[in-house]
Amino acid sequence: MRVHFIGLGEINLFNLAAALHKKGETVTGSDEVFDESLKTMMEQQGLLSDGEGWFSNKIHAQLDAVVVGLKVKKDNPELIKAQELGLTIFSYPEFLYEQTQYKTRVVIAGSQGKSIIASMILHVLEYNDVDVDYALSTPNGVYLTKQNDFIVIEGQDNLSSVIDSTPQFQLYHPNIALLSDVGLTDNGNYSNIESYIEQYGLFVDSIVKGGSITYNDEDTELKKLVESSENPIRKFPYITPEYQEDNGEVFLDTPDGEMPLEISEATDLRNMAGAKWICQQMGVDEVEFYEAMATFK
Repeated sequence: MRVHFIGLGEINLFNLAAALHKKGETVTGSDEVFDESLKTMMEQQGLLSDGEGWFSNKIHAQLDAVVVGLKVKKDNPELIKAQELGLTIFSYPEFLYEQTQYKTRVVIAGSQGKSIIASMILHVLEYNDVDVDYALSTPNGVYLTKQNDFIVIEGQDNLSSVIDSTPQFQLYHPNIALLSDVGLTDNGNYSNIESYIEQYGLFVDSIVKGGSITYNDEDTELKKLVESSENPIRKFPYITPEYQEDNGEVFLDTPDGEMPLEISEATDLRNMAGAKWICQQMGVDEVEFYEAMATFK
């Protein structure tokens, strides 16, 4: 494939471009400003050849796809040329879906907690030698292969791009999903809590029929939202598990007795309960999960 990224300085686009580059695809990209740490990685991977700025000559009829970043404006000269040439243009989530539509997509979403839950899941899978693809909003956060059956995606609720105002997490069509909470964050995309919650309801409805939603049963609005959905999916609620504290240490109550943990906050213990449901759906049993989580910091 030949793919050009407009807005390569955005972490999600850079991660995706780097993952495609490692797979052997032909990747180009541009942006007005690059974070110095990203700039160094781009230069090391051969993804930055013309410096900063927009270059219309990079847009040509031989491109298989053009991926547009969230911060790219409608009057961007590269975007305008791509539209004039009739090229196939994607937002980040649309293109990621295209790359993973034959995998089992596991999307972790919510106002808070999604990053730590995704980290827990990937830690447990790595501990148990389960190789999966992933797409996270962290440096080097995208890993794509041809052979892996699963991909774990951190689902953001911000808008996709200037060409698509759909929230990102609604475009992945997950087979397995988790929602940690629905507290309105000040990201400028939603004017009130009602419109915000409505988008999460659409996310639940976007789950593939026969799929599943794992959700925080202690979030009243979230519980109401999930239970009212008519999407024919399985619904798995989770709550903060039983635990004990002794001299500053936390011991989780498990079927095999008390298990010491490195994590101690009640919120993280609840996040762990959600991560357990997801890992079990990915083939990791309860004993294997707890053994791995005993080493999670």
